[in-house]
Amino acid sequence: MSFVGESNYWLDTAGPAPTDEGRAMPAKVDVAVVGAGYTGLAAALSLARAGRSVAVFDAEAVGFGASSRNGGMVGPGLHKLGIGGLVRTYGEERAIAILGEGLKALDHLEGFVAEEGIDCDLAMTGRFRGARTAAQYEASGRECDWLQAKIGLPTHHVSRADQRSEIGSDFYRGGVVYERDGGVNPRKLLLGLAARAAEAGVQIIAPCAVTGLQRDGSVHTVQTARGAVEAREVVLATNGYSDARSAALSRRVVPLETGACAVGPLSPEQMAELTPKGRMHGETGRVFMWYRPTPDGRSFIFGGRFGAGGMGLEARRRAFRRAICRVFPQLETAPISHVWSGQIAYTADHSPHLGQHDDVWMAGGYCGSGVTRSLYFGSKLARRMLGQADADTAFDTLPFKPVPLRPLAPLAAGMLVRWYQMQDNRELRARE
Repeated sequence: MSFVGESNYWLDTAGPAPTDEGRAMPAKVDVAVVGAGYTGLAAALSLARAGRSVAVFDAEAVGFGASSRNGGMVGPGLHKLGIGGLVRTYGEERAIAILGEGLKALDHLEGFVAEEGIDCDLAMTGRFRGARTAAQYEASGRECDWLQAKIGLPTHHVSRADQRSEIGSDFYRGGVVYERDGGVNPRKLLLGLAARAAEAGVQIIAPCAVTGLQRDGSVHTVQTARGAVEAREVVLATNGYSDARSAALSRRVVPLETGACAVGPLSPEQMAELTPKGRMHGETGRVFMWYRPTPDGRSFIFGGRFGAGGMGLEARRRAFRRAICRVFPQLETAPISHVWSGQIAYTADHSPHLGQHDDVWMAGGYCGSGVTRSLYFGSKLARRMLGQADADTAFDTLPFKPVPLRPLAPLAAGMLVRWYQMQDNRELRARE
């Protein structure tokens, strides 16, 4: 979803999406991929390099969705249940495996960017996560120690007295630093991935909406806006943009709208004050804000659910300004140069998934941590389709069930977010 007047910072810092002008529609392919974002293109690249004929379709331009709209923050992508929730749900051994998979995904991303020579401004600067309350600081510290002991994630505590060494704000009650986090220009990563896929022989056909899928025996008929294509296998990689046209995945995820804005340009002195070490940033809380310096070090990008929900552009700007000034009052008059929005996908168990369901392959449900996971899951999905070794992940045995009462799920999610915001605000008032 997008709104009139929106502008996306990443689109202004990278080239246009590749087009398929003049390309003839294939009559048959080995694999049809629906969705030309990170997941779909990563799967297509691996499949094509293994000798499969692959066509990727998207209703919009290549990378129209979350792959060009996210914050470009990368890391092991922990888990929305938190460590305690994971251990209670799956037991400690399984929780360690799930969290350890995030480190494997991050290693994959770093290796892929280096091996493919993709210029996407990847910088592993670490992430400071501020604690909104003293109790959250203590809980974050315990999680920090657990992660370091159990999966070897390098982290350290930052007291409130020392937090100015990490952030130009007195809002937090201390925090933690995750050393294995970093940032990319997500649009540049997307375009580099698309270029490698095209070089491998992938036919990227976009914009060209898939309007229906049918299966007759071993053959899928993929109905598109430009005609039908036969495929032996189908991959759904539409994630937060899934709908009735990709029903098998749409039934299993809940799309949520998020917002982002860019503040700047700022002076070098302002940037150095806001983030002395150039880190990525986040915070505790149920409805939280993430933020980061842009790769060129001239602006700051802020994002979260607070700037979303169908409000108009000016209302979104005001919501961003309030959230930003809560942490950085010195940015009260700083220019907001870009405002944009996008869709992410949540799942009923707060976990991402990949596998074969309803006769099609799919991967998604990244729950807002998709940059690292999507490339990894796309590659793993391709390996599984090819019957190759090293296709397993710690998520494989988690059932990917349809969301109960799926048509009502976005409304319920919106109500839950508002309830969480009320709880967050109550905790903030209580700390004063």
